[in-house]
Parts: sequence; C-alpha cells; structure tokens
Amino acid sequence: MLLRNPGIILSYNSRCWYILINSRKLTSFSNGPPSDLGGKSHLCNEGVNQENSRNFDGVRPTVDDVCHVLESGSWGPALENTLSMFDEKPQPELVIGVLRRLKDVNQAVSYFRWVERKSEEPLSPEAYNSLLLVMARTRKFDYLEQILGEMSIAGFGPTNYTCVELVASCVKSRKLIEAFDLLQMMRHFKFRPAFSAYTTLIGALSEVGESDRMLALFHQMQELGYEVNVHLFTTLIRVFSREGRVDAALSLLDEMKSNPFDADIVLYNVCIDCFGKVGKVDMAWKFFHEMKANGLVPDDVTYTSMMGVLCKANKLDEAVEIFEQMEQNRQVPCAYAYNTMIMGYGSAGKFDEAYSLLERQKAKGCIPSVVAYNCILTCLGKKGKTEEALRIF
Repeated sequence: MLLRNPGIILSYNSRCWYILINSRKLTSFSNGPPSDLGGKSHLCNEGVNQENSRNFDGVRPTVDDVCHVLESGSWGPALENTLSMFDEKPQPELVIGVLRRLKDVNQAVSYFRWVERKSEEPLSPEAYNSLLLVMARTRKFDYLEQILGEMSIAGFGPTNYTCVELVASCVKSRKLIEAFDLLQMMRHFKFRPAFSAYTTLIGALSEVGESDRMLALFHQMQELGYEVNVHLFTTLIRVFSREGRVDAALSLLDEMKSNPFDADIVLYNVCIDCFGKVGKVDMAWKFFHEMKANGLVPDDVTYTSMMGVLCKANKLDEAVEIFEQMEQNRQVPCAYAYNTMIMGYGSAGKFDEAYSLLERQKAKGCIPSVVAYNCILTCLGKKGKTEEALRIF
C-alpha cells in the first residue's frame, strides 16, 4: 500500500515499513547514511532478505512454470490469462524468484507491471532490485531511469550488490562511459552508489586513460563521505603522471599527504617510474630520496625503475651507481635489474660493458634470460653491428 499526503510517503509490504517525513530529497537506505534528507527517515525489520530466502524453496515449482510461460511467447492477453491461472495475486517470493531467472529485460518489465496491476500496490524493494539485476545481466538499460525514479519516490534505492553489478556489467562490455553516466544518474536521484562500484569503474577507466572522469568519481566519493585510500590515490597519480599532467599528479600527492595515512612503497615506485618516463628525472630522484628519508627501504622495483629512468635520460653513470647500491650484499642477482642495465649499456653503444655484465650474472649462478640477449641484439641492430649480432645469435 502506498499512501501519499503532503510531506509524508508511507510504503508497506508484508515484511517492511518505510516512513519518510517531510522529505524532499530521498536517498538509498540500503547504501549507507542518507546524503541529504530534509526530514527524518526510519527503516525497520532488516530481516527481509533472510525471510524471502527461506520461502523461495516453497515457490520454486511455480517459478519454473511462470518462467516457462514467459519464455514461450510474446507478451499479450493470452499470456496474461495463463499467468493468472498460477496465482491471481502473485506473492512477493514468487515475483522475486521469477525476476531472478528471466533473461529478457522486456519480458521482465512486462511481468513486473502486470504484477503491479494485479497486486494494486507497489512492489517490494527486493523486487525492484531484482528487476535492476535483469538489466545488469542483459546489459540493457532502456528502463533504468524510469525504475530508479520510481524507487526514489518510494524512498528506497539499489542495494550495494545491485549497484556493483550494474557497473560491472558495463565494465565487462567495455561500456565505461555508460557506467559513468549510470553512477551520475544514481546521484541525480540522490542515491549513494556503493564504494566498490566507484573503485571498480575508476580501475577500469585507468586502463584507458580517462583521467578526468576518474578524478570526478574520486571527488564524488569524497563528497559522499567515503574514506579514500592510498591505493586510489596511487591509481589516479599513475594515470595523470603517465599523461604528463604533472601539476595534477602533484596536487593529488599534496592532498594525500594532508590525509592521516602515509605513502607506501607502491606509491613511491609509481611516482619514480611515471614521472621519470615523462622526463622528470629530478622528480624521480626526489621521490627516491624522500622514501628513504621516510624510513622505507627501496625494493627491486624501486631500483630497477630508477635505473630505467636514468638510462633513458642518458645518465648512465648515475644508473650504474644505483645498480651497485642494489647489488651490495645480494646473494641472488635481480634479473630484471641486469636486463635494464644491459639495455642501458647497449643503447649507449657500450657493448663491452654489456657483455661484462652478462658474465657477472653467470658468475653469480644466474643464467641470463632470453630478454637479456634480446636487449643486446636489439641494440646491436640499432647501431648497425649486424655481423656481431649474428655471431651472438
């Protein structure tokens, strides 16, 4: 039953009451604290999901029959008459069970509306979420805005699980802009999208360099009161620095340092690698020294990233110095570090030093990899030393 009076919306089903008093801006109760309620909100009886789960076994045969009917033909009066034979007034468990099985969003919406007419009352939050999950499974969102609007008016919203599934569906089909727009639509209706929905999409956008949309989502998370972490900052900084947008990356670093958590070695490694690759060698050195000053011990990734940056900048002597620091007291050599230095020597035309490094690696009991030889062959080819390359091969 849905009663509407000025300032009051009262929604009831057999297990749960939702009361909104003088509320102009609604939110999703299932996704955390209200974002902007003009009045008071109450949610009672949180055991609705467990009760529905217990009752599904009892309606399973009917669910099978209804799904068979829905899948056997197009929607029309004949199909509606057949459905009425199963249950004149479909029970919530039956409706949810059917929606969870359907694979055609148009049939799902038609069934949903038919049940509404038969019941003469709004369907439960779980039924609405089940319909949204049909959209996620089929990756068809033509009815999404309409359904979200109805949920907003009724005073409930998508669950965290539903929200994540909707975004993940778009991500899997590489429809990242659609996923971004989907989250903005939820915010339009004053819902609070799940934390994992944001992080999933930010991660996917980082792979295609959509830095501005990533930053917009990041700021939206902060506005909603989500606690952002070092990993999120690292993801954003990596993308901005790779794009050469140094000022934006540094601004994020400053913001991160103003938070109560500290930079970790992963963040420093990302900064060294990404700033170095866009020619900011001084910045790479700054991060290298800063991490040690903060008590972090450089690891293999740190050293090899720094060596790669220096070799690319034709600062081979400094790269050698870093390499020797790394090699001190090491029993097992780092193959990636050797490959980096071999490539550095080869690019500078210092092939005697490259060969010497190969022998040094062998003397430490580590057989040089194919990558090491490929590095030398590539550099020999670029320097026009074809005969020497053939001799090594």
